[in-house]
Amino acid sequence: MTARTLSHQECVKRVRSPERYREALLSVDGREPVRYACFVLDDGDLIVPTGPDRSLVRAANGRPVVVSMSQPGRGDAGWTVTGMGLARPLAPADRPHPVPHTTGALAGRFDNGIRIVMARLTGWEDVPEHRIPPQRDGSPGLPDPSRPQ
Repeated sequence: MTARTLSHQECVKRVRSPERYREALLSVDGREPVRYACFVLDDGDLIVPTGPDRSLVRAANGRPVVVSMSQPGRGDAGWTVTGMGLARPLAPADRPHPVPHTTGALAGRFDNGIRIVMARLTGWEDVPEHRIPPQRDGSPGLPDPSRPQ
């Protein structure tokens, strides 16, 4: 497999499909990465709902956050997207209305959380190599040049 670099728009497209909900590893201000459920906005920004727990909001407010999301290949190309952004507390205008059915379990968790304003997303996808099989020797009707006649 070979790796193909993805642009920011291609990265947004990957992380938003097939659903806008995705799990991501977040590293706040260089700390150890932690897995969170995220909601991906149209521009690539992430909403990380936390429900009643405000510890992430206190730890991340105004700090840089490194994000990593990936999807292993399942017969097709897998991909990995990383990016960096700045975290801020979730505002009422940030909450999705209506909450998509795929994130229904998170509906009550949008009371608190952070919005990560992404500076840029970069990524790569694994592209399977297409190999042309070797030509057969001694095809019917054609003489094989490697054998004496």
